Amino acid sequence: MTSLAGIPYNTLVVAAGVAAVGFAAGVIGSLGVLRKRALAGDAAAHATLVGVAAAFLVTGRRDLPVLLLGALVAAVASLGVLVLIRRFTRTRDDAATAIVLGVSFGLGITLLSGITARGIPGGGGLEQFLLGHTAALTAADAGLLAAVSAAAVLLVWLGLKEAVLVAFDPDFAAALGWPVTVIDYALVALVAVMVVVGLPAAGAVLVTALVVIPPVAARQWTDRAGTMLLLAGLIGLVSAVAGVAASAVVPRLATGPTIVLMAAAIFALSLLLAPGRRRGA
Repeated sequence: MTSLAGIPYNTLVVAAGVAAVGFAAGVIGSLGVLRKRALAGDAAAHATLVGVAAAFLVTGRRDLPVLLLGALVAAVASLGVLVLIRRFTRTRDDAATAIVLGVSFGLGITLLSGITARGIPGGGGLEQFLLGHTAALTAADAGLLAAVSAAAVLLVWLGLKEAVLVAFDPDFAAALGWPVTVIDYALVALVAVMVVVGLPAAGAVLVTALVVIPPVAARQWTDRAGTMLLLAGLIGLVSAVAGVAASAVVPRLATGPTIVLMAAAIFALSLLLAPGRRRGA
């Protein structure tokens, strides 16, 4: 089936879903970067493989909503373990993140390898969640990703003032009576949601780049939080569309890594050309 200007229908479907994910990842990732929660998102991303494997083993189904729900549960659980390690042990933040990331990723790979080795019916192809599998997205899948992404952006818009205040000055926010801990956990939860939604686009290994690179690139151009969020969203969207287009034109070019490389190219140009960099931003 073909559609607009002869572009394959499946390419348009993938581009629409991934573009929505890229925009939302840039917006929400901006708050995560400002709040210094990027590494927490990385730990959540690597834990998603455990959730994907567990959801398949429990349900025996490969439906994307089921697998993403399992990934979300695992991502939130990994963040909970991370909080417990930080709070009740003398482990530093970076070491705690490395522990959760390494253990959860190792467990996920073990489960996926076991599913493949045992030849469990329907288990083939789950390893595609390592680097993404946009070619397998259906119109329903793309609609789901777009809907979740839109809902996440709406939540950020509704609580933008509070989120930005906590990101920049949590002590002042607490003095004003804002529930800093609740807002902080809500922000981390949104980052986890975007990590999970981005799995089909970039996979567990690269999805963190979608919520980190666009905000860092946008930061080079502006000192205003609202402008940074919008610009990061646009960078994420452009990177996603360009990555899908490139992989559609070049045979066997993986979409997820290409999207990340597009975002990295925009980041490199931002470092070289943005006036914000010359101001020491």
